[in-house]
Amino acid sequence: MNRHASILAASLMAALLCPGCVRESRVPDPPVQPPPRLAVPDSSVSPANEKPDQPAKGSEAPAAAPDLERASAPPDSGLARSPDSAGVRVDLAPPSAERARKLYPWTRRNAKYEPLSGRIQPPAGFKRIAVEPGSYAHWLRHLPLLPRRSPVKSYRGRRILSPRDNRLAAVVDLDLSRRNRQQCADTVMRMRGEYLHAVGSADQVSFRWPNIGRFGFKQWRQGSRPAKVGRRWRLAEAKAKPCADYACFRKYLEHMFSWTGTMHLQGEKKVARADLRPGDFFIQGGSPGHVVMVLDLVKNAAGELRALIGQGFMPAQDMHVLRPAGRGPWFKLRDRGVSTPFWQTFRWRHLRRSR
Repeated sequence: MNRHASILAASLMAALLCPGCVRESRVPDPPVQPPPRLAVPDSSVSPANEKPDQPAKGSEAPAAAPDLERASAPPDSGLARSPDSAGVRVDLAPPSAERARKLYPWTRRNAKYEPLSGRIQPPAGFKRIAVEPGSYAHWLRHLPLLPRRSPVKSYRGRRILSPRDNRLAAVVDLDLSRRNRQQCADTVMRMRGEYLHAVGSADQVSFRWPNIGRFGFKQWRQGSRPAKVGRRWRLAEAKAKPCADYACFRKYLEHMFSWTGTMHLQGEKKVARADLRPGDFFIQGGSPGHVVMVLDLVKNAAGELRALIGQGFMPAQDMHVLRPAGRGPWFKLRDRGVSTPFWQTFRWRHLRRSR
């Protein structure tokens, strides 16, 4: 006899022997079995053309993979863990021409969108490293270029480098102001600023300023301005009319170009050689100093990395992609550092990363 039948029989016997002694009782419910567990799909497999979910934090909804048009904050790293990493969308394709107009919103001279990744191919035996869509690395990889055989021109329109110069690989389709401002450090700042603006994170744009630490676009659009009091800088609150559009953003960048340079930019985060990624830059601060920027990376089966390197220079001029001593445009990364055609060798201790 099972347990429930025994309890029921005992209750009936008690009722017959002493009806007034029996309280209302309830036979215990049988134990509830937990529902069967459903199989959880493998997180490393994502349907085609669908963004995989990211790990949730606490009770928050899973965050979607970053998207250049919709991201509200830049991803922490532009590098995918590997092309087959679980939960990482890896995309080597450039954006469409329509989307590129939103990602690179400045006035461009080339009516046709030609991405950097389309013209400059990896050398034999190498492949471009995997990067996440929406990352800084992905944005840099697909920068728009001027047509082939374009020279490098100064802000005044004077030819500086012939398209036949064996140190020149390509010219980036990036506009210049009419003043001598967008030089080498300014070009690095322009790239970082434009990317953050493109992904909806313009308020995160900030660069170093003497005495006051950092001065960012958020302070600028709210009307604050650095003001020199005696020999030191101070931040003057609500000195200008608030603004927030792209023209306002460009004015902020131009202001930063006027007052900051390699001496300030070299104070950014130091990076170890093993942590190198697109967007990092080699800088030697001084007056004059110089800085060059890693635009992309390729790797072979042995793990050797090579870099695509770009720069601005003095006087303010078109941003351009360098070529090492007339060979293919990919620079070998040696133990002593990187040798570029317009400056002395950059050592690994000169490597930095924008905030």
